[in-house]
Amino acid sequence: MNELTQLIHREIRRNGVISFEQFMELALYEPGLGYYETQRQVGKEGDFFTSVSVGTLFGELLAFQFAQWMEAIDGSIQLIEAGAHNGQLSCDILNTLKQWHPIIYEKVSMIIVEPSKQHKQWQAEALTEHKGKVEWRGEVPEKFYGILFCNELLDAFPVQRLGWDGGGETWFEWGVATKDERFVWRRMENLPIRFGCEEGLSDGYVTVRSTRSEAFWVKVSNASRQGRVMAFDYGLESDAFFVPPRKDGTLRAYYRHQITDDLLARVGEQDLTASVNFTAIRNAGESAGLKSEPMRAQEQFLMGIFEKTLKQPERFPEWTAKRRRQFQTLVHPEHLGRQFQVLQQVRD
Repeated sequence: MNELTQLIHREIRRNGVISFEQFMELALYEPGLGYYETQRQVGKEGDFFTSVSVGTLFGELLAFQFAQWMEAIDGSIQLIEAGAHNGQLSCDILNTLKQWHPIIYEKVSMIIVEPSKQHKQWQAEALTEHKGKVEWRGEVPEKFYGILFCNELLDAFPVQRLGWDGGGETWFEWGVATKDERFVWRRMENLPIRFGCEEGLSDGYVTVRSTRSEAFWVKVSNASRQGRVMAFDYGLESDAFFVPPRKDGTLRAYYRHQITDDLLARVGEQDLTASVNFTAIRNAGESAGLKSEPMRAQEQFLMGIFEKTLKQPERFPEWTAKRRRQFQTLVHPEHLGRQFQVLQQVRD
């Protein structure tokens, strides 16, 4: 039994049961012990692939597009990454801006929103070449002018795991208890909520609710004074969460590149994630006055940038065979192209 498992056992003994949301927070983010606090590598050496782990191209393409957008903003510009993990994406973007868009590079102030001390250390090591250009904040700035983006952040917020009681026609929250030193599911209290999609749901139907990601996006949206906020992630619209084939919900674990539904196993050694409710996130931004652009699959979004780079080759690195291979992985429908969606909201 590792140290993190012992810590969660103590928490359960103190309370009898804890919510899955609290379990997920401890499993992923407990300082010095949680999965994201100890697992620096992604890609082949980690448990899952991301667009960043494919290579530098994802950051290079974003830098090209960001530069075009930021040219329309007068004065100093803030470029903000929320949840930068090991700092590689920010590094790839700044490297590209510095070499291919030097005027924008000089105007931009890079901010990384990162509450984790461990992640700040990793990021500082990755961004050594841009020392003095990058500032770290524990929270989203109260206001900003420019672009805030996040890549696979929203899916990593701790979520509530909810169950549908068909007999009582009510939602309840799933918690985590212990039995013979194992973690087990335990039903908690009923919840006075409705999603508007309950008709026809089978007894025991499972879904998730991520109030934390929605609250985060409200804060981001309220802080945006001019510019754009963006999220790259996998997820669904609200009504797609409540279809018969999805009766077990969208929560899943990743361990050594394999998906597992044993969410309570290998604590601190496997990733826990849930699909993003894009409807809820989009509504959060619109409630703060942002205008939503149409949702686009990553393949559509990156293909659009690719076509622009061909028209302005002087502003983008050469399309070598290596970059073309990376591009194929990023946009191919069976790889990352359709798995990931791009949410964009703007304030003029």
